[in-house]
Formats: sequence, structure tokens, C-alpha cells
Amino acid sequence: MSDLETIAYLGFGSNMGDRLAAIMEGIESLDGTGGIRVRRVATILETEPVGVEGHEPYLNTVVEIETDLPPGELLDACLSVERSMGRERIDGGPVEPRRLDIDLLLIDGEVMEEPGLRVPHLRMHERAFVLVPMVELAPELVHPVIGITMKAALAAETELNGPLEGRCAILKPRSLLDEGPMSGPAGLSPG
Repeated sequence: MSDLETIAYLGFGSNMGDRLAAIMEGIESLDGTGGIRVRRVATILETEPVGVEGHEPYLNTVVEIETDLPPGELLDACLSVERSMGRERIDGGPVEPRRLDIDLLLIDGEVMEEPGLRVPHLRMHERAFVLVPMVELAPELVHPVIGITMKAALAAETELNGPLEGRCAILKPRSLLDEGPMSGPAGLSPG
């Protein structure tokens, strides 16, 4: 039994360089941070960029962690890992391609809004690239603001934005080496 009691969910994304290596390095770095233990990692998806123009496809996943860090310190740990991998966030600046992006999605059902820290993540329930891995890890987890499960949030997102196919694809072996379109069917399992 772990003495780390708080469960949190973090979104990981990358669309520069060796995207898979960047995500794995970020997960390992965070797991090596005091007060944080990675419990589970969802399937990694290849996704079309959302809300930006001219970006290459992203790899995205959600990581479930245990932590004893307060939310502000957890956010600082995430930002430190991003910085160690070459990312500098600029408040109010344009969204740039990045080697690694880590977003604090949920912390034990808490709702908080402080300068620089908002939990749950403001748009997580609108983004298939967050909801698909959240459904894999915790389908019945209730979003503390909108009051519906991750599974219901994904159903609402797909009703609004259409099928996942073409927006989210499960990676298949060798798919990162292919030059073709995104590499797998939509859904929670390849095939």
C-alpha cells in the first residue's frame, strides 16, 4: 500500500521530434519526482491538432498518478519536467508545437481556480484526445463540474464533433514509421 493518497490524472502530448520518446521520457521523469508515483498509462493515441493551424499530428495519452503534493506543487513538478525537455510556456502567447506538454486534468474530484492553476482542466470534456484515454482508465469517474462520467462526456463529444475516426487513432506496431495517414481505427482497442 502506498502512502501517496491523492489520485490525479495528467494529459501528456507531443508533436515535435520523436514524439513517443518524449512522452515516455516525461512519464519517467515525473515518476522519478519525489511525492509522485505513476500508477497507469492509457493507450497512446495519434491525434489531429485541435484549435491550432499548421501543427503536425500529436501523440496523446493520460497518466494516472498517486501523489502527496499539493496541487500547486504538482503543477510545478509538471512544468519542471516540460522545461527540462525544452518547453517554455508563454502566458498569452501563441500555442506553439512542443516536444512535451503536460496538463493537470483532475485531482481527486477537486475543483479549484487560482492564478495559473485550474482544476479540472477547463476544456478536457471537449477534447476527444483527453476523453478517449480517460475512458480507458476511469470510464465511470465523474467530472466534478459538469457532473457526468468520462464515458458520457466522450459520448457527448462525439455527438457534437462526429466520429472519432480521423481525429484519434490507436497506435499500431510500426505505425510511427509509416508515412501515410493516421495509423489505426478510432476506439479503445486496435483492430
